[in-house]
Amino acid sequence: MKTIVKVVLSVGIFILLLCGGALLYTKNSSGEVAALFDQLNPLIPESEVYVKTQAPESVNEHGTAMYKQTAASSDGTTRTIEFTGMQELKKGHYLKLTNKGAHVETYEEVPEKDVPQKALEKIK
Repeated sequence: MKTIVKVVLSVGIFILLLCGGALLYTKNSSGEVAALFDQLNPLIPESEVYVKTQAPESVNEHGTAMYKQTAASSDGTTRTIEFTGMQELKKGHYLKLTNKGAHVETYEEVPEKDVPQKALEKIK
């Protein structure tokens, strides 16, 4: 019985250390690896960030556009974030991204008046 408790406790501590390490690794990172870690990490909360659209980093042969931009949360905290648009997005428009760390779940266009003031100051 003591062995089972020790094994379960050891596995739990290992998983907690792994998630905490991934949290530190991806804190200021963007890209596919950071997005994958953040998507799977239970310690990363889902949140919303805002961007003002710019020219895409690249567009593939199917018209899918890759963006790498600075995003700001409602409290003004910024981070670099990468996301994919199904097509090239109009420049100068505001998007609200639902994200979990570096992983972007969805995006939607919002009017400038709906962007929180602190976020607007950072992305304008």
